[in-house]
Amino acid sequence: MGNIYFQLTEAFNARQITVALASGQAVVYYRIAIMSKDGDWIVRETPEACEHVLAELEKRGATYRPSPPLDVRWLSGGWSSHFEFVDERVRRVRCDFMSRPPRVDLATVERLFANADPGSRLLAIDLESLILMKRSQRAKDYAVIGELASRLPPEREIDLTTDPDRVLELAPQHGQASSRPAVRAALSGAGRRTVVLALAEETDELQEDDRRRLARYEAAAREYLAACRRAAIARMPLREAHGRLRELADRLLPAELPPGGIDHANA
Repeated sequence: MGNIYFQLTEAFNARQITVALASGQAVVYYRIAIMSKDGDWIVRETPEACEHVLAELEKRGATYRPSPPLDVRWLSGGWSSHFEFVDERVRRVRCDFMSRPPRVDLATVERLFANADPGSRLLAIDLESLILMKRSQRAKDYAVIGELASRLPPEREIDLTTDPDRVLELAPQHGQASSRPAVRAALSGAGRRTVVLALAEETDELQEDDRRRLARYEAAAREYLAACRRAAIARMPLREAHGRLRELADRLLPAELPPGGIDHANA
């Protein structure tokens, strides 16, 4: 019994590499988890890629959920687009697309697609970028980060892991150049509790950063999303909904948020 999200990835990439697995399904790809209920993808930031994804979704009877349109104008501003359909096994399949994943710079995304193996249709975001994406407001993501970091070389793991025991183990050999407070605490001989507290403070700061980031996007989208619900977007055929969403977004949704010290969203 195959993974529907892996199958969709192969379909989206059948003609050319168009998407890469991200978030929960990328964690499944790296065999840290056995399943994730939704599908998240990074999509190439081109009109052609958006059109190809829409065509594949339309074949499956997908509908939009209230969200920005799958259009490079809004994707480039950090927004993401959300869809769902019911498959032949009567499973609800949710599909989310972004081109500017949170905390990952554009050059990294461009390299992801430029260096993709054209002979393989299953592509996932690289481990370090996935770790950055997982630095969210959700507490459960930080245990996943520790598992993902364990797949990295030790000189990178020490700066990204959330596991205090790994920090303590790696610090003597690989932590001398690190400015990370937890690593400096380990090198000072302050003990495990001090390392744990340093990691907890770091996690709290990252969670607060993510809350502020999402709050800006939620505030900017409030009027637009209310209009989407009034228009009953979720009940429209996909192409009709796409056109209507573009009309609403032109009036109500800023393509880019004003500078505010917060990086790209998954909103």
